[in-house]
Amino acid sequence: AAEPLRESKQLLKTMILGVKTVVWSVSNSRMSTDLSSSASTFKGMNEAECLLVARLVKNGLQCFSLYDSPPEAIVQEEKEVLDYFAGVFTVLDARNFTTVFQLQMPFLYERVLANAAISTILQHFLANSNVSRYFADILLTFLVSRMRELGATDEPQAAVLLRLFKLVFGSITLFPENEPVLRPHLATIVTTAIKYASCLPYPTNYFSLLRALFKSIGGGKFEQLYKEFLPLLPTLLHGLIRAHACAQQQTLKELLLELCLTLPARLSALLPYLNLLMSPVLYALRSSAEQISLALRSLEFWIDHLHPDFLQPLMAPVMRELIQALCKQLRPQPYAFGQSALRILGKLGGRNRHALQHREPFLVREHTAAALSLEMRPKRTDAPELAELEAGPKLPVVLPLDSAIARAVHILREATSTSPEKNAPLAADAFKFV
Repeated sequence: AAEPLRESKQLLKTMILGVKTVVWSVSNSRMSTDLSSSASTFKGMNEAECLLVARLVKNGLQCFSLYDSPPEAIVQEEKEVLDYFAGVFTVLDARNFTTVFQLQMPFLYERVLANAAISTILQHFLANSNVSRYFADILLTFLVSRMRELGATDEPQAAVLLRLFKLVFGSITLFPENEPVLRPHLATIVTTAIKYASCLPYPTNYFSLLRALFKSIGGGKFEQLYKEFLPLLPTLLHGLIRAHACAQQQTLKELLLELCLTLPARLSALLPYLNLLMSPVLYALRSSAEQISLALRSLEFWIDHLHPDFLQPLMAPVMRELIQALCKQLRPQPYAFGQSALRILGKLGGRNRHALQHREPFLVREHTAAALSLEMRPKRTDAPELAELEAGPKLPVVLPLDSAIARAVHILREATSTSPEKNAPLAADAFKFV
């Protein structure tokens, strides 16, 4: 059975390489048509040919079930043939490509759910400069319509959807000219993610989606997206802070802190909300290493680019906690954040000493060892009839005397302040005890 299977795979690969030439030839042929009694030509496929190519997509994907057989399941070989198959359609012009994959996007998604390797085709399209923009538009429109499914964390389609979103966002980073593709969907993605996340007990996928989005459009390269994002800032920031206050899982809390400190907006747009961001900075300074790094970078960036007279009132309500958190980072190498914390304290100048008069409160222990105790060790007896009862180790009996001494001192104080004659016997016993 192995030999026929191997031959079938080789035949599939050969057919795919041949079909690419056929599709290119048909797509680049000149077709004549009559419009208003005058002959004209256009380049590309007609509607019937586009439907035929759409069938090629569907039937071709089904052929890759050949690679599902365990004895011959070679992942690298399958991905190579999938790349060849994706290359068949990159020779189409924009109009034909859009027509074909708008028809077959639901089926392509189903195949990705059934076989994760099929996502190689999507990656190929998104990384190809000829069709990346058109396919990103098709795929993103499809994914946004299915955002509700991200909430089903125990279902496989949630993980697949999140991975496909990340692929689309990555294509925008790879090809900045894809920015217009994301622009009409940006508000929908952000508001829908916050809406669904607020209704679910485990909203990690929605916040992971926002993290992938923020990472892809950060860095100051996408002015149009920043303009679209600006009206969303108040709702988004309040939603993130509220979610952090309600979160129970530490990983979710750290994810929310990261989102607060990596908002894709310029500092000038964040100025009205810096007072809200002070709290996430404090929490981040007490969190994991990645969050500490983010908090220190954000804080230093604000200090470097904002006038002290503007920043000081914003920091004043949290200055004590902020200085304490920074001082806790002052550790020698190999600790990674000691120098950064020291540099920030230096940039604060004299302001960092206004809070030094406040000391970290001492920890109070409710249960401590007794300051004074009496230890009694039982004496062994030589009586043979009691030897069996006394077998085993003899542990000492410890009697704490703190409460008794405190009571005796109290009695002595009362005896001196009230009638000494009345309390004399009790005071004498208390004095002897002390």
